[in-house]
Amino acid sequence: MDPAVIAAIITTPTAVIVAAAAYAAGRAQARGAHHGPIDAVRRQHQRDAYADLTRTAWSYLGSTGLVKHLVEQVNRARPNEDELTPEANVRLWAVWDRTSLSRDDLASALAPADIPRPIDRALRWLERVSPTWQQDIHDANKIDDVAHAESVVALEGPDHLAELAERLKRRALAVQHCWSAAALVPFKPLPPQAREPEVPPDKMLMDLKEAIQEFTQAARAHLNTH
Repeated sequence: MDPAVIAAIITTPTAVIVAAAAYAAGRAQARGAHHGPIDAVRRQHQRDAYADLTRTAWSYLGSTGLVKHLVEQVNRARPNEDELTPEANVRLWAVWDRTSLSRDDLASALAPADIPRPIDRALRWLERVSPTWQQDIHDANKIDDVAHAESVVALEGPDHLAELAERLKRRALAVQHCWSAAALVPFKPLPPQAREPEVPPDKMLMDLKEAIQEFTQAARAHLNTH
């Protein structure tokens, strides 16, 4: 066989392999060039989502912490259901929907009975510290920004950060529930089956703070390694 033909047969597979490798490398480089900007945009979206949740959560913790002393006074004075007569309980229900509850309101609702001593003491203190104590608690307890920021993190991911964000929101919702009860139904008597001690406001706020810190640390680690 002609040596030139033999040489062509031997070198052709090598040339094909080299060409295929070069083509594959070119494709990979093109994909990398295409996905690079997309990945950068995605990382920026994640960074913004994490920062927004952290910011709104710290803001919520700060605002609710400012009225913690008011919430504690309400909770400490909340009577058990059997501490008031059935008639007094019925009359009290008529004043819970008021946006500003005063000692005069309770005295009128309970007459001729007296205001229970723990409630009377608490109301005297609350009205001295802040005549708008109910509105103060209500205004400090707006959680919409935290809930919205958590939903964005849930979309951006990854899963472990979405789970930490959801835990943070649950802790914030626990605070919201307690603070809302103090503002909307202050001094509402507790039924006998509900006498188990609730989580103190201090503990609720500490749990929320720990959830914020845990999320922040995990978000920082994720952003620094991706």
